[in-house]
Amino acid sequence: MKSLQDLMKAELPEGGVAIPPGRNSHMEVVEVATGRVWMSVDPATQEDYEALLEVLDESLAPVGRGAAVMDAALFQYSPNAEGEPVRERTIGGHRFINVAIPGDRSSLPGGLTQIMVNKAHVVGFEAGRTLTILSLPEGDFVEVVGSAENDDQLPLPQGGSLKSIELQEPWIVPLPTPTTTLWDFSWGLRSFQGPVTLP
Repeated sequence: MKSLQDLMKAELPEGGVAIPPGRNSHMEVVEVATGRVWMSVDPATQEDYEALLEVLDESLAPVGRGAAVMDAALFQYSPNAEGEPVRERTIGGHRFINVAIPGDRSSLPGGLTQIMVNKAHVVGFEAGRTLTILSLPEGDFVEVVGSAENDDQLPLPQGGSLKSIELQEPWIVPLPTPTTTLWDFSWGLRSFQGPVTLP
């Protein structure tokens, strides 16, 4: 059985960026003029985020800080720039990469927010992990941000349900472009993304 690292490496083109393993938090800002979302590459504490807020100029707006669920992640290219190196810049002394451009946003009956996101994002999970999946009539969505601690409080749209899957081997998930992202902001930042094909 191939390791998760080997499977992810096969998905990483020249110019792509692999996120350091073990990183469980990140911070994001959005470029006001273009809508480009920039994400910190290295781990970010709450103190890092608060310090970042102090140095942002009017060209950048804070998005927030979130905890990633996956064990590995990479970005193959920045939005609308396939075949080119991922865009990078330094903000407040931190390395940021341009990972996404959000599109249409809508509120689903029940309380989740749906945002279509232009990105080239591959996530990976180690064997033995138990993952929460949000199943909707249009497909299955894997949890990417947040934790399962408040599953009973998650506002589900009509026809939606949660299920758990236990991985018998490493699983890599190339998210579609664009990705349908479903967000709950009521119990901390939480997101399910896809649709994906379950292992």
